[in-house]
Amino acid sequence: MKDEPQAAQEQNPAPAAGESVWASEQVWAGERWTVDGIEDTPTGRMARIELPSGNTVDILLSSLPEGVQEGDILGIQDGPDGAVAHILRKETQARRREAGAELEALNARGAEKADAEGEITL
Repeated sequence: MKDEPQAAQEQNPAPAAGESVWASEQVWAGERWTVDGIEDTPTGRMARIELPSGNTVDILLSSLPEGVQEGDILGIQDGPDGAVAHILRKETQARRREAGAELEALNARGAEKADAEGEITL
């Protein structure tokens, strides 16, 4: 399931003492997961995660970084105590901008097909 890194220097190093993992400016070379949704369940708040394969899994929200939101991209790093997730904020922001631009383009095309009353014929 895990992508192997191209070279050791491409992996994000563990943060130095006092350094925030979220502030990393490096390009993430490891596996990425997408937070597809967050839901309340009888067993607690769960995050539905889309894996690189396209499959989804549910993970307890409390096991993910604080402040994680729907649409966030998570970088996954193996550690001595298991996998650790980091929010990749710049990638998340870039993906949100791309999605917004695509939505605007779709809306613009839909508006071109509307008649004088705003009705769209499919």
